[in-house]
Amino acid sequence: MPLLKLLHFMALIGWCGALLYLPAMIAASARSSDDGFYRDHAQLTRTVFNLIATPAALLAIGSGTVLFLRESIFAPWLIVKLTTVAAMVLCHALCGVLILRTERVAESALRRDCLLIGVLLSALIGATLWLVLAKPF
Repeated sequence: MPLLKLLHFMALIGWCGALLYLPAMIAASARSSDDGFYRDHAQLTRTVFNLIATPAALLAIGSGTVLFLRESIFAPWLIVKLTTVAAMVLCHALCGVLILRTERVAESALRRDCLLIGVLLSALIGATLWLVLAKPF
């Protein structure tokens, strides 16, 4: 059980860190006018999304599901926490959509979208952390 919790925490740290970093990377790709930089940065952004953020998300969600099923925790705070995690998953998917948009054409309007997603992700990660730390024992 402690190793499963450790895996869950490590995956969460990786996923949340990547989620906070991705909107900034996408915005940097969208504002570049240099084709070489744009191509390299877009590839790096896609690599971070595909090889770091998505596997970490799958590990975090999978290990978290095993944890609450194994301990038979079905409390109201858990439903609220899972709702915030579901919103984080939607933001993760939106980052993927923005990456695809930047690969087609560099739009300066994407910076505003990246800022909104970054602020929303910060709020969701903070709310999830608060719900976990404030849960009744």
